[in-house]
Amino acid sequence: MVYDDRITKLCEEIAGLVRPVRIIIFNEKHTPAGDLISFKLCVVVRDGECIKVEQKIYLAQECEVPFDVRVYTDEQWKNAIEDPD
Repeated sequence: MVYDDRITKLCEEIAGLVRPVRIIIFNEKHTPAGDLISFKLCVVVRDGECIKVEQKIYLAQECEVPFDVRVYTDEQWKNAIEDPD
């Protein structure tokens, strides 16, 4: 899948900032013409306080397209994907 360069750039910057296990793009919104208007990222980190990591990302990163970030520890992420609900 090809992502907008702005998403790719932000993911690279986040990767350098918090060294995540993975970054997942789980939502993109586009205009009817196909222009990106917002997106959401899930950032999985090895451990730490998710709220502090999330704040660090928002304070350190800028993007011309509005974005949301949810941060999970690796353990929280594994539990969430194993939960059938």
